[in-house]
Amino acid sequence: MGEIYNMHTAEAVGGSVDYDVIRALKQSVGGTRYIEIAEEATFALADRLGRLERAFRNGDMAMCYRHAVNICGIASQIGLVGVANVAADVMTCARDNDPALPAVMARLNRLAEASLFSVFE
Repeated sequence: MGEIYNMHTAEAVGGSVDYDVIRALKQSVGGTRYIEIAEEATFALADRLGRLERAFRNGDMAMCYRHAVNICGIASQIGLVGVANVAADVMTCARDNDPALPAVMARLNRLAEASLFSVFE
């Protein structure tokens, strides 16, 4: 049987988290307020991801685009560079009505989940 490896979330998401942004935010607002901001951002991202999914199911590409813009902004503010980049890809796919949109959205969901945990590590 193969070996089992433990990997921290930060290792799994690789370069998709800008820890300099996280450190700067922690230094500017303090550790306690940082946790509050990170939790608020987590809930906001989860809400927007759900709204994005509903808009996609309803075929509303304009709302998909808007939700992806919001996801991109929230992710950028807390150092989730990879999430912001993939959200920008979702924006492009929604704007162009690209058939790759479901796959890009699935990637966004996977990366957001992994990246959000790294914000708390």
